[in-house]
Amino acid sequence: MAMKILFPTDFSKPAEKAFIYALKVADRMQGEILTVHSYELPRISPRHLPNTLSDIYNSIQLEEFENFKNEIPTLRNIARAHQLGHVKVTNVLEEGKPLSTIIRVARKENADLIIMGTKGATGLREIFLGSVTGEVMEKAPCPVLGIPLNAEFDGVLNVFAVTTDFSQEDAVALKQVSQFAGIFGAEVRCIHFDVLHQEKLIHQLSQWKEELDFDISHIHFEVIDTSHLENSMVEYIDKHEVDIVAMLIHKRGFFEEMFNYSLAKKMAYHLYTPILALPAAVLVSVN
Repeated sequence: MAMKILFPTDFSKPAEKAFIYALKVADRMQGEILTVHSYELPRISPRHLPNTLSDIYNSIQLEEFENFKNEIPTLRNIARAHQLGHVKVTNVLEEGKPLSTIIRVARKENADLIIMGTKGATGLREIFLGSVTGEVMEKAPCPVLGIPLNAEFDGVLNVFAVTTDFSQEDAVALKQVSQFAGIFGAEVRCIHFDVLHQEKLIHQLSQWKEELDFDISHIHFEVIDTSHLENSMVEYIDKHEVDIVAMLIHKRGFFEEMFNYSLAKKMAYHLYTPILALPAAVLVSVN
């Protein structure tokens, strides 16, 4: 069965950039793409407009369909421009809020991977308003590859980086990243950023490596002592020319989310490098 990639789009520039990634990943993995565009109907109480409400909704749905239909050729042109017109692409229009629509369609279609663009956001705007991509990263039933607007894909993925805290969940995540990277013949760099300056972590890493039940010959392991996680991450990515950063994502409660915002969601807006978010809740061991 071909790998199914769900590609949410609002036909913006970030979405167009992400579509190039989706096409090239689908081509390399002999997969297919399902694009989904969502729209929302206005909330109008039926008792105020009993005779015309249906007409209003029908008019909006028709307009959305026409706009959707007019945008499809743009996607086809992007595929042809990158010699990827042969990749199977199916397009669907769905009514609903973007987040709930993406999650619903991903579950319904048993998507293996979601690829979507991210729009830049910084500071309080990022933390308090969040983003659809960030929310999808936490709630998706499959891995999510977030593509920053300024990311450039040359069609080759040489280096994957994955962060670890030496947990069993991280071992499962590393195994999945390793298999994904293997399809592209890429090197994997597994890093722990030691912000607490604990010398014992070198021994802990060695012990954790010995317990891994898969081939690690193409994986480079490293503990990096640092006082500033995000800065060190960016420097590491630049130094090693990392193509994709993979991170395990845990769902967070409201207050934890408010005051300890997910690193992966922050990184998705501050980097030029795509983030592969692996939801902890749906990780399964690959034998």
